[in-house]
Amino acid sequence: MKMKTCGTVLAALLFNPFALAQTPAADRAADPEVVKLSTIEVVGQVDKSAYNVAVATVGSRFPEPVLDSPRSVQIVTAQMIADRAILDPQEALQNVAGTTRSGSYIGAGETFLLRGFQQTDLIKDGFRAGTAANVGLTATGPTDMANIDRIEFLKGPAGILYGRGEPGGVVNYITKSATFENTAEVQQSVGSDSFYRSQIGGNWNLLPDRVALRLDAAYENADSFINEMHGERTFVALATKWQVDPATTLTVRGEYSHDDRSTNPGLPYLDGAVLPGVPRDQYLGEPGFTEFTHKTSRGIAQLEHRWSENAVTTVSVHGRHSTEVGNYFLLYNFAGPLQDPVTKDIARAVSINDHLDENFTARIDQTLAANLSDSGRFRIRNQLLLSGEFERQTQNHHRILGSQVSINPYDPVYVGYAPLPLLPFPDFPLKLNEYSDVAANVYSVAAIDRLSIGDKIFLSAGGRMEWFRSNYSLNYPDPGTPFTNSVGKQRLSDFSPTAGVVVKPLQTLSLYFSYAESKNVFLNAFASPTATGAPLDPESSRQYELGAKKEWLDSRLTATAAVFEIEKNDVVGADPNNPLYSINSGSQRSRGIELEASGEILPGWRLTAQMSHTSAKITSAPNNLNVGNRRTGVPTNAGGLFTVYEFRSGALKGLGLGGGVFAASRVAVDDANSGTLPSYVQFDATTYYSLGAWKFQINLKNAFDRTYYYATSNSTMVQPAAGRTLLASVRYQF
Repeated sequence: MKMKTCGTVLAALLFNPFALAQTPAADRAADPEVVKLSTIEVVGQVDKSAYNVAVATVGSRFPEPVLDSPRSVQIVTAQMIADRAILDPQEALQNVAGTTRSGSYIGAGETFLLRGFQQTDLIKDGFRAGTAANVGLTATGPTDMANIDRIEFLKGPAGILYGRGEPGGVVNYITKSATFENTAEVQQSVGSDSFYRSQIGGNWNLLPDRVALRLDAAYENADSFINEMHGERTFVALATKWQVDPATTLTVRGEYSHDDRSTNPGLPYLDGAVLPGVPRDQYLGEPGFTEFTHKTSRGIAQLEHRWSENAVTTVSVHGRHSTEVGNYFLLYNFAGPLQDPVTKDIARAVSINDHLDENFTARIDQTLAANLSDSGRFRIRNQLLLSGEFERQTQNHHRILGSQVSINPYDPVYVGYAPLPLLPFPDFPLKLNEYSDVAANVYSVAAIDRLSIGDKIFLSAGGRMEWFRSNYSLNYPDPGTPFTNSVGKQRLSDFSPTAGVVVKPLQTLSLYFSYAESKNVFLNAFASPTATGAPLDPESSRQYELGAKKEWLDSRLTATAAVFEIEKNDVVGADPNNPLYSINSGSQRSRGIELEASGEILPGWRLTAQMSHTSAKITSAPNNLNVGNRRTGVPTNAGGLFTVYEFRSGALKGLGLGGGVFAASRVAVDDANSGTLPSYVQFDATTYYSLGAWKFQINLKNAFDRTYYYATSNSTMVQPAAGRTLLASVRYQF
């Protein structure tokens, strides 16, 4: 589908109430659901097989109708995950406007851009659960989907809820919780490139309506579309729920992941193109050496007590322990050109890593609600969230950086680990030996107030005060290195406000405006040493957003249109006087328009469609370096459509047929705009058949085997996307 056609469809869905025929509610296979917001009850029909969700927590931490939120919130539901057979959560980005997948130096782990800015943190169940794999320095490893119920996207700065972070938004993975029912399922999947995955899930009502237990587990073993690459993962998650009494609930969740995986340096972009004549499946690493092992243990305990219908207290404790051990290559030459002009060999550098990342969070949330006035249509209700939080994060990293013998990309010969000096100087060591340690304590208090005037006007405002304390050290024990040892402390405090207003001319139409700010401090303290050893100022951001949301077909279909502007200041960049160090250097801006719609337009016919136009640019920098250039990896235009029709009666009952198309315009390969990666159009197809407790499904991804690439922060290491991929699965529920 052409982008113009997609935009026409979305505009019709949002602004033309007669674009689709209304369907009587009696014809829907829907379950009634009541969601309590303290004294506010939101009553609606929620179809468990649809692509839209009426209520989410990602925008305010308490359940809030999506239509009443002054922010752009999108949700990739369990049904959408199942229909697309999403096993890599990055695939879900194609179903959300303004989000883009990017690449990492290791070729694995979540790396994504929201509204033009690289995401740095992974959020799970509302807590910081790891770091995105932007440059390989993450101990978390890829997220397994076995226990993921849905993925919530909050667009724009989220400092009010999650503290430090990038301004593009937050991706919040919501895991499956234990329920008071007895269910179980097993699923076996096989696919292209020797893909094999076994998955089980079960829920047990151990003590009727008192104690429930849930188990989700998976084992995955696969090669890759890249030659010589392989991956293996074991994942186990447990969740429990104890209804202590009618007003008190204790939930506990835990998970463990062990992931062994080859790392992929990608392919170089040279002379205006990804290396000509080199297929996308060529491997420029070293089999058996350039591999990573990730181990992650994570747990969360939450105690909720409802004092009354107007007061709820939730105490949460969250902890994570992650390790990363292994090696990856950089396609980089510290001493000369990347490619030898005669032999055409590509230079390589090697990074040997031992990385530990730990996180502990304790939080208390107090929700209070009150009716300030009960005078008919001017009834005023108030809902207040007060939150206090302590977070400690530590990272310990040992890296050995050196050079590796070069490789011919047209006829690679693998030699294993063959180290060379980092620089060809007689007094320079064979390698750069680096030890880094950082420990940060963050104390914060937050308040969010939500005022509703009748059912037509919703006002919200709040702020988060954060006190950041860190100690860090960088140590280079070997003589002759270009870096110097540094030890320092960082003591900062900042305030992140937010405000918004929603006006509903109709019960199914809302118009909204919001303002939000955020800061990013931890990354500066850890990854960006300065020549003087002084800490950098935190990157600061703010967003203005204006939008409209509309529901049709008795709330089965929801559409959103939004325009936004994000400004980011004190951006961390290379010191022009010493590129080995960093400074606060300039600002960046992202402006855009987003349209998206999702839901069930007819009984059994599910659809999600989205498109975005984003202008993300560098607006100021020292010596005007790259000013006016596009931000790396951000497509100006992107969009997609995915739809499934499921027969619910007759001889074909249980049969589902569907597919989709996803497209994006070309992207800048680096901030210098030295070239562009090509645009792409990807076609997917799916079919399944449900027969009693059995479900058989086949998914074809990138059906026409299109070649395209993901940008990283290094133009010599772009990552190829997978070609045509076939995935078949069978599931049995009992």
